[in-house]
Amino acid sequence: MADTGYNWAAWAAMQESASDWTAEVLADNATDTGGALDIDGQAAVEVSIAAAEDDTGAIDGVCTVYVLGDCDGTNYEEPGQGNPYSFTFAPVQNDTVYIRFALSGADYSKFKIAILNECGQELAVTVKYRFATIPVAS
Repeated sequence: MADTGYNWAAWAAMQESASDWTAEVLADNATDTGGALDIDGQAAVEVSIAAAEDDTGAIDGVCTVYVLGDCDGTNYEEPGQGNPYSFTFAPVQNDTVYIRFALSGADYSKFKIAILNECGQELAVTVKYRFATIPVAS
């Protein structure tokens, strides 16, 4: 039987401010936005987020993750404006919270990730991704 299932590539760091988005400090009441990720020709992409709090103080809020779609090849949706796909998570004091989600290549051809921190403490944030392809049946 032909291999027609998802084949997942290795994890890679998303780009943020021209460098890998790994253990980047995200201040309270701040937003970081990663670089554009082009998934044209991919079946799906899996995104993972690690948010670490170093026991500086109590957590009193949440973080919001936004998936900002490419609207016309130049402009992207904006965090908190319009209706970009978004969800929240609650960081944990002196611990790392891991979040993962997948997006279909049928839903996005290009997107950015933005994270708004309103948890009351700064976080060390890492964002990674990996592509999935589906081989042509033979």
